[in-house]
Amino acid sequence: MLPSDCVLDISNVFHSTSVVIEGTCLNKSEPTAVLRDVSARVHGGEVLAILGSKGSGKRALLDVIAGRAEGETRGRVTLNGNLLTPELFRRHGGYVAHRCHLLPSLTVRQTLMYATWLANLNNREARVRQTLADLALSQVANRSVNDLTRPEYRRLMLGVQLAKDPTLLLLDEPTWDTDPLNTYLIVSMLWSYATRRGSIVVLTMETPRSDVLPFVSRVTLLCLGAVVYSGPTRSMLDYFTYIGFPCPELENPLMYYLCLSTVDRRSRDRFLESNQQISVLVEKFKVDGVLYMKEGPQMPHSMKDTTLGIMHKGLGRGIKPGCFSTLLALYLRSMAATFSFNKIGLGHFAARLLLLPFVVALMSILYSHSSPVQSRIFLQTGGLIFNVLTLFYVAGIVATSLLFPGFRARYYQEKREGLYGGAMFLTAYTMLSLPLSFISTLITIGILIPILELDLTSWAYASGILWSSYVAAEQVTVAVLMVIGRPITGAITVLYMTLLSLVVASGAIRSLKNLPYWLAMVTTALPTRYASLALNQLVIDTSLLSNLPYNESFTCPGVPELCRYPDGKTYLIERFTREGENIQEVLSVDLNLLISLAFAVGLIILNSVLYLLPLPARVKAKFRE
Repeated sequence: MLPSDCVLDISNVFHSTSVVIEGTCLNKSEPTAVLRDVSARVHGGEVLAILGSKGSGKRALLDVIAGRAEGETRGRVTLNGNLLTPELFRRHGGYVAHRCHLLPSLTVRQTLMYATWLANLNNREARVRQTLADLALSQVANRSVNDLTRPEYRRLMLGVQLAKDPTLLLLDEPTWDTDPLNTYLIVSMLWSYATRRGSIVVLTMETPRSDVLPFVSRVTLLCLGAVVYSGPTRSMLDYFTYIGFPCPELENPLMYYLCLSTVDRRSRDRFLESNQQISVLVEKFKVDGVLYMKEGPQMPHSMKDTTLGIMHKGLGRGIKPGCFSTLLALYLRSMAATFSFNKIGLGHFAARLLLLPFVVALMSILYSHSSPVQSRIFLQTGGLIFNVLTLFYVAGIVATSLLFPGFRARYYQEKREGLYGGAMFLTAYTMLSLPLSFISTLITIGILIPILELDLTSWAYASGILWSSYVAAEQVTVAVLMVIGRPITGAITVLYMTLLSLVVASGAIRSLKNLPYWLAMVTTALPTRYASLALNQLVIDTSLLSNLPYNESFTCPGVPELCRYPDGKTYLIERFTREGENIQEVLSVDLNLLISLAFAVGLIILNSVLYLLPLPARVKAKFRE
């Protein structure tokens, strides 16, 4: 079966998008034409290079083909005669973006393996081995992504898509940050893939080199969204010579005609002259260039004797991720990223399991056993509880702001590929974080045992309360990082909200009894109130803190002004209850524990719903290159 049987047709495509006008008070936007009557054709086994200067519409054309373009689009794009819808492209296409965020702690082999797993493809091991060999990555297969050189990272970006064996592969500036040797290597690899698999490869280039010319089957020259030439590379010289623009000897034809179709902005006169010349070239191609665009493919010399070198791929099942398979792949990939034996993986491990115990251990040095007297034991114990609770919240925020953005960046890219949605991503992330945060909580509880004398049941309650606080802080951070791009900004935002909540609702800085009524009502909606109440009751309302002397010199009962707290419950009632409240309900450890857990579960559910909702275009732009 010949490669020409697989055809991508782009017919009379117009595209406009809204551009924000800077300097206006309301940031008004107006529609701007990005593509103007663009047509092109490329067959299976061919490489199409879309050439143009910055702002010519190269990326917009790729987005239109992939069904990702935002704005108004007119025209027709077909693959094998089928209208190329976003769903059809997701199943049979691949898109290598200008920048790609891969998980740095995974190895090259793991990255490719999970890419094929998420696509729910068969023969994953064979696909990965073949991709490693095709892209010259076999020698670094067990190296972490973070340790790759720039060219190796660029080839791995290609491999993530090539491993899925797409019928149509789109690449936005795949040689943008590579040296000449690696540019040649990448383009030759893409050509080899296209000719062997009978696939269509469409790539954009801003500065094409002469040594890639033999690998480029077709060229589309764009300027300000209009086509200057589109057709076989071998016919480009004939066409431009025919219309009166022959290429000088020893010149790179690709670069020469790219410069010819670029607006010269060095002066006003040159701008007007070049603009007029380009308008003439565009009109000439509409009249004289249609026949060139429709020329059929030229069979590579290595395949003229036999067609076995090309394995044509019709539009069969394609990529169709399964729900359970995708969730399992996401979870195992997150586990692999966390427990990888490299510096990034060890950092993940330390942040998830050791950060909280470490900071609590440092804090515990400040607290030592002292004689229990009323003048300081209640304030000292209340301060300890406040600090422990604060550290749990802060550790949850810091760990999430350090680790979540990497997974978030990968999620937004894979979501555009249609591999999975927000709810599944958050479910997999939560499945990983919950048990690890619980283990971290248990380790921290072990550090607190010598400081606080509690029975086993009380420690179990305290573990549940502190764990729910950590989870709540983690989920609030996840929600904030949904709309804030910079992790440090998101972390500071959540820290500010959390510390304010602790100061107002914990009862440690100011008693709840003395709060204004409206502020006291606000605290009932804050999880810090219930976590602090439960912890204080577990630690303070014990027989060990009953009938204590005021200090080493005064015993109680004695002076009423000094001996205010015959037991811990009296202190709790004065500190945490208001007139008219049911003391039994307010100081119920079971109820406060359930409310704390309910906040954590509710935030998980809320985030799942939030990640199902479509984001505004301005917010989504923060997470794209």
